[in-house]
Amino acid sequence: MSAKQASSARNRTERAIVTAAVRVWAGDRSATLPQIAEAAEVGRTTLHRYFPERDGLLRAATEHALEGIGGAIAEAEPDKGHPLEAMRRVVAALASASEAIMFVFGDQSLVRDVVPTAEPDLPTPHDPVIELIRRGQAQGVFDDQLSAEWIQQVLWGVSYTAFEQVEQGVLAKFDVATTVTRTLEQGITAKAGGPA
Repeated sequence: MSAKQASSARNRTERAIVTAAVRVWAGDRSATLPQIAEAAEVGRTTLHRYFPERDGLLRAATEHALEGIGGAIAEAEPDKGHPLEAMRRVVAALASASEAIMFVFGDQSLVRDVVPTAEPDLPTPHDPVIELIRRGQAQGVFDDQLSAEWIQQVLWGVSYTAFEQVEQGVLAKFDVATTVTRTLEQGITAKAGGPA
């Protein structure tokens, strides 16, 4: 086996372990490394060769999950088209990354440990969802009496709740995007124009 092939095989194995860790820990934060090795279809010694400590795997899994979430949002192209259509694409993208979101946001300390806190003098990192919301507010599509940050938190909260409902067997996975979109766009009122 050439050095290039060996490196490629190593990358595939490491990726399988990290992907399995995200999937397993999304459902059970107390899952053991042997359980993750089994889910990744590798031996325990192989897993320990790549990740001798649980904390190292936890950090790698968190980075992998955040990259997956960011990639899904980027693929939704939130900066293109009508804001409402762009938001619907973002919701669908979040639904496609539900395991990663359940894993990362089930424990906020994971993000704090992996994502460095911005220094006060540095610009705020680019957030395509906040930019989409602000664009929608400027165009009169989204409520400009609410902060963009609040709307984003509502989006995350409703999405996370939908993913929990799927996990509990209450909501079908294919209904997530429709349910989240309907809740965001219509709220909880039965119809517009009803009694105040």
